[in-house]
Amino acid sequence: MKIDENIKHSGIEHKVPISMDDTLSFICKTINENACKSVLEIGTAIGFGSITIAENTTCEFIDSLEIDETRYAEAQKNVAAHKLTNKINLHLIDAMDYLKTTTKTYDFIYLDGPKGQYINYLPYIIKILNKNGILVADNLNFHGMVTGEIPISKGCRAMIKGLKKYISTITTHPKLTTQILPIGDGLGYSIKK
Repeated sequence: MKIDENIKHSGIEHKVPISMDDTLSFICKTINENACKSVLEIGTAIGFGSITIAENTTCEFIDSLEIDETRYAEAQKNVAAHKLTNKINLHLIDAMDYLKTTTKTYDFIYLDGPKGQYINYLPYIIKILNKNGILVADNLNFHGMVTGEIPISKGCRAMIKGLKKYISTITTHPKLTTQILPIGDGLGYSIKK
């Protein structure tokens, strides 16, 4: 898998959350194996994920959402440097606003935005995910706090509660077939029926 080590190290150095290599490897493989053409990424950060997906898959386009202006500007620079502006559409927008108003539908959705919002995004995601479309949600273990391997930090209680509710909902949702995979920091892998 082709990755930009400079963007990756910049993210780590500046404490910007970026996707793990094994997570992105799984996503790229899944997109290619299922011939997914349209991709939505919720949580651009500095563009590491969308650039990796664009360079390693046969998808036709990626819409990527970011609310933080500084990260969005950095992502724009990184996408332009990789000459991917024709394949990656960056949107400076609150994900919920986009999900509520978009008329687009997607073959693949990568959910990697604010963890406490996953459960709130879900009804809108299901609506815009094509039949047999794939939803991958990252960080479902949240460093072991969800599974109880480490104690929940005080400021993380509401988020962990939201993640647990998200896991419970996707694993029992009538429109989804879901597996929780031990990849990266825990992935939710759902297929829309």
